[in-house]
Amino acid sequence: MIHLAKYKCSISIPSAGMAETGGNEATVDERDGLTVIIDVLRASSTIVTAMARGVSEVKPLDTDDTRSKGIGEWRNAGYLLAGEYRGVKLPGFEIGNSPTELIEYMESGHRRIEKLALKTTNFTTLLYRTGIETAYICSTLNIGAVVRRLMEEGRDRDTNTNLVAVGSRLGVTEDLAVAMALYGCLNDGLEPNEEYLRECIIGSRTAKYLAGIGYWRDVVFISSQIDRYEVVPVLNEGVIRCE
Repeated sequence: MIHLAKYKCSISIPSAGMAETGGNEATVDERDGLTVIIDVLRASSTIVTAMARGVSEVKPLDTDDTRSKGIGEWRNAGYLLAGEYRGVKLPGFEIGNSPTELIEYMESGHRRIEKLALKTTNFTTLLYRTGIETAYICSTLNIGAVVRRLMEEGRDRDTNTNLVAVGSRLGVTEDLAVAMALYGCLNDGLEPNEEYLRECIIGSRTAKYLAGIGYWRDVVFISSQIDRYEVVPVLNEGVIRCE
């Protein structure tokens, strides 16, 4: 593992439960550096899975997007609609915010999916409340690819990287574990401890909640497929693509 001199990292934990409270208090520092957004259960994992399986574009939706344009217009524009509120699939959407549902949909003989529109309780709310313009998207599924990209971007210059552990009203354990793994890789040359990452994901309150509403398969998939995909989704000007 490569050590980077003067590589500066900060870890941000935005206010949890923003969508529940309606507050606008969350802030993310994007000053002169790189931003990495981590929402392991499940938005980051859904996005990474989509990109790894050939989806070219993911459009994060705010509540106003679904109200003003209507979900029918997004569908007519060629988007598969994926979304949830408090983990449960949104009415009228094809799938939830679920990497396993996405895989099943793609393998069940439906039309080829090139674009995904995504609405979630925490991830998309964070984007619109903070105004983040550019960021890498990280999950356990692509942690190695993200580390390599950050090392490439930060080489030979004094770069600040802000690792954003999105979290939720249930906590931030799983996202913070990935943020700490990234920090350890970049600053100390440490390999990610896969067993610890699995423990933090499976043991988190979010995982237990998802299991209770029927999404244990997502927890198992995300915790058991560490470093599976060599993709780094990039948010830029409101759209996520692989660059």
